[in-house]
Amino acid sequence: MESEQQIIASSGNASIIATKGGSTGDIWGFGLVRNPEGQVVFDAKTGLALRPSDITKIGNAYADWRGGLQNEFSYKNLRLNVLLDGQFGGIVYSQTHHKMSEQGKLKHTLAGRETGTIVGQGVIRNADGSYAPNTTPVAISTWYGDYYRRANVETNSFDASYLKLREVRLEYNLPRGLVNRWKLSAASIGFFGRDLAMISKFPIFDPETASLNGATIVPGVEMGQLPTPRTWGVNLNLKL
Repeated sequence: MESEQQIIASSGNASIIATKGGSTGDIWGFGLVRNPEGQVVFDAKTGLALRPSDITKIGNAYADWRGGLQNEFSYKNLRLNVLLDGQFGGIVYSQTHHKMSEQGKLKHTLAGRETGTIVGQGVIRNADGSYAPNTTPVAISTWYGDYYRRANVETNSFDASYLKLREVRLEYNLPRGLVNRWKLSAASIGFFGRDLAMISKFPIFDPETASLNGATIVPGVEMGQLPTPRTWGVNLNLKL
């Protein structure tokens, strides 16, 4: 790591570290050892991924951009309002992914169930410094616990991009005759829903998350997040 640095926040095994030439949102932690071609290097005897001696930059907690789109459609006494928003870029380190992978509760842990073993996709380093394909099988209970261990920030970090149907609202203005009979100037009833749908490759509940370390909010880190609930409601507007 560079000598000129400042640790901004830490949560679990991930740290937000600002370095010279870097960003205040950079996430640092342990990752995978790779050869010059970018292939993961495994231990020839155990078949497990080699562990690096130092942490590296894994990615950045902040999105490259965020935006939203709101449209309103009217027809006679009906008005429909739709709000979409989202972000592109950034990563989230997920401790829920670590724990559920370790316990075999995610879809990707189905690999190896039939044979009971997994061979890691990558290489081993030969005595002469060259590399050869890894062929050493590992029991699945050991594999998932090690490859997705809590300290491996790289294997538990994912793209935080998303697109959300943030809100839909349908409002109906009551007929003028009825409003006049009630001696009102206007009346309407509206139905709304929030956080109704999401498109994202994030494997847990919601990439729009952060963790709390004492009084410090740590972006880009998820620790035991609960699902984001959909909410529904009704509004009744009466104007005298």
